[in-house]
Order: sequence, then structure tokens, then C-alpha cells
Amino acid sequence: MKKTLLLAAVAAVVVYVIGDFLAASAYDGYRYLDQAISELSAFGSPVRPLMVTVILLYNVLLLAFGIGLLLVARRKSLWWIGALQLTQFVLVGIATHTFWAMSSRGRATGFNDTMHIVLSGVFSLLVVVMMALSAVAYPGWFRRYSLATIVVVVAFGIASSLAMRGIEQNDTPWAGGFERINAYAYFAWLVVLAVMVIRHELGTVRPAPRTDRAEAPHG
Repeated sequence: MKKTLLLAAVAAVVVYVIGDFLAASAYDGYRYLDQAISELSAFGSPVRPLMVTVILLYNVLLLAFGIGLLLVARRKSLWWIGALQLTQFVLVGIATHTFWAMSSRGRATGFNDTMHIVLSGVFSLLVVVMMALSAVAYPGWFRRYSLATIVVVVAFGIASSLAMRGIEQNDTPWAGGFERINAYAYFAWLVVLAVMVIRHELGTVRPAPRTDRAEAPHG
């Protein structure tokens, strides 16, 4: 059961990636590289029902992953990642693309757009904190990988935000491309983290035994 809960992170990524592709393909006139992922679930989007369903399923699977982390964690930093996953589900996972989804291009913006930006910022902060905690949990190559992913996520998150400033003029070149690099780097980290947790916390990889170097005194 624990392994199944942890593998829910992999399932969540698969669901989101497929949903992103299908929704973007079904949205006539949608520009994959120039429009944000959030525009697929925006108020007024013709594929909003599909993308909201995808996001809800994705978040439920991540909730299962967070519960799995809490159940298997033998490291305090890993336990906190699980706790933050649950916090993310409660605070922003559902609301960001349902109650507080952004408005489609050409529609009047409102308080929902402001809340969408705020909740997206909270989500990004939680992601960076979780990545930093994972770097603490697993040193070595995974630490370097997590820190590098933080750089990618932050850099392309900023790039996407800057590109989206021209949304009122319908001029957002590479906004979708930058955001997808940001999102897919996070997805890749989720998958690798799930594998690391399964290997280390469920006993596939065991710590090296200590060598007792104490010797009996010579007579």
C-alpha cells in the first residue's frame, strides 16, 4: 500500500502531461508555446471542464503521495515534504484552477485573476521549499539535481511571468514554453523523488553496516 501511495506521484505526472496535451490540442486557436497552461482551465475556455477534471485528479494523486511520504518518512525533512504536499492540496491545489481560475483572453479581469496569481505564487513557494527539503533528505547526486531543478523552476517561472505581462495586448511570446519548462522540470523532480523514497525508505537501498573497529587490548 505504501509503495502504491508513493507511485501516485508518477501517476499524477502522467495524468497532467496527457491532460495538458489533449486540452491544448482540443482548444482551437490555442498556441502551445505562447499561452499559459492556466488558460486551459480559465473561465471562458472551451476545454475548461476537461482541464479542471485533469487537475482535480492530479491533485488527489499528489494528496495520496503526500500521505505516503508521511507514512514512510524516516527523515524529518522528508516528513515535512509530505506535510507540505497536504498543505498544498488544502490551500492551493483545488482552488487555484476551480474557484480562482484566471479569465480567458478578451474577458474582463476580476478578483479571481488576482487570487489566481496569489495562489500560484504560494504554490511556487511550496514547491521550492519541498525541493530544498529533498536536497537535505538525500545528499549526493540527488541533492545536486534538486538544487539545479530549483534554479530551473525559479528562472523559467520568472521568465513566464514576464512574458505574460502582454496578455491584455494578446502578445505573450514563449509564455507557454517557459511555463512548461518550469512545470515539467517540477514533474521530473516529483518522479525522481518518488523513486528515491521507494528505494531508500522502503528498504530497497539499505545503509551500509557500521564497522566496529574496537579491538580487545593486547596483554
